[in-house]
Amino acid sequence: MSSSAPQQVLGADPDELEQYSAHLLAVAVRLDRVSRLLAGEVRDTRWTGSAAVNFRSEWRRSYELSLRQVAAALRSAAEQIREQAQQQRVASSSELQWSASGATSSREAAQAAAQAAGQAAAQAAAQAASQGGLQNLYQAHRQAIATELQLLRAQRADWLSMSVVGGLLSGIRFLPFDPLQEIDQKVGWLESLAGEQRQFLFFDSTGGGHVAEVFGQLDQAQHVTVLIPGVSTDPNDFARPGNLPAARLQRGHSDTAAIQWLGYDPPHNLLQAGFNAGVFSQSSALAGAVALQSFVASLRRSGAQDITVIGHSLGAYLASVAAGTGAGLDADRLVLAGSPGSFRPHVDQLRLRAGPGSAATVFSIEQGVDPVATSVFGRSLLGWDVADPDFGATRLVDGQAGSGNPVSNHSRYFTDQDSLQSLVEVIRNEAAGQPQRLGAS
Repeated sequence: MSSSAPQQVLGADPDELEQYSAHLLAVAVRLDRVSRLLAGEVRDTRWTGSAAVNFRSEWRRSYELSLRQVAAALRSAAEQIREQAQQQRVASSSELQWSASGATSSREAAQAAAQAAGQAAAQAAAQAASQGGLQNLYQAHRQAIATELQLLRAQRADWLSMSVVGGLLSGIRFLPFDPLQEIDQKVGWLESLAGEQRQFLFFDSTGGGHVAEVFGQLDQAQHVTVLIPGVSTDPNDFARPGNLPAARLQRGHSDTAAIQWLGYDPPHNLLQAGFNAGVFSQSSALAGAVALQSFVASLRRSGAQDITVIGHSLGAYLASVAAGTGAGLDADRLVLAGSPGSFRPHVDQLRLRAGPGSAATVFSIEQGVDPVATSVFGRSLLGWDVADPDFGATRLVDGQAGSGNPVSNHSRYFTDQDSLQSLVEVIRNEAAGQPQRLGAS
């Protein structure tokens, strides 16, 4: 990788984060006013009898307390975001010597704060540069994870303090979630990401979550591959890095760096993915395609000489959208694995670094009978059948002779040894220039 990449701002927009922090604080102030107003109404209203006594008791014991706790959560969230803005300014300073482009955001708040005040988003990207710059970037994200852990533990202590004063957390009626459970789950997840060997190009733990992790030495690799996952993928999957497709593909190949890229918001499950004939899936892919184009272009600008993009499932459709729109993908090769379809009907309508796609640069792989990749008359679930000879891609060898197991085939592309070998050959440019099929399922 080149060390001469231009410097850009890394991370989210600190001004935007500070504006969001101020907005949360303003909401907390208004909530305090509402609480006091209601307390006065409850106290001064001429209402007698046992029902009135019970209601006033319930108000003091539960409802008023809950309002105060929500306001406290908003203040805590505002302070966290304000501190993240300060950290962002440090991370974006010239001390990092790192150029960035891609997709991430920084907004940390309790879900109550998010529901009360809406969303704030700020995205930034990742672009590989010099070894020192990358190490600084990796360290900055590790420090951000450590800082977030401290904030969450402090927030947990605040909740416990409030519950001791005002009663059990289970009595909170204005929050649609258990704050302690939410915090404990997130703490456990962040602890799994806090290892010194983790290499994050971007990291956003909030909302749906956007993450990109590098396996191998990005600044020294002869071959770089970007893995785009599909439906039901979320940042929790990064708690087990050894199981990630990028880790499996890079293992044993010191000249290769593999990036697990989650820069979009895939549907949570197949039911959601297929909602309204896949419109939700298509919307997710269209939004992610722009981020993928930017990310791959940033890798190229920072010195990557040989780039392969591999999309799995909905990630394959997303990659076809990125390659089939605008300037396309600044990648040398594209692999569509278990794809629910292509955005374009033929490879020559997909644009890669060398120009229109061809059988030498666009590959497909279908693991036996894969229900997600099933096609009828040349059409799959979301688009054109990438395994159809008329599509023009080179079909790679998979490990399922015949049908295999249709129930598990879709999840075996990165565990089946034959499929893995086929993908590695493409990554290492050992399959390029071979328009004939490499094998048959």
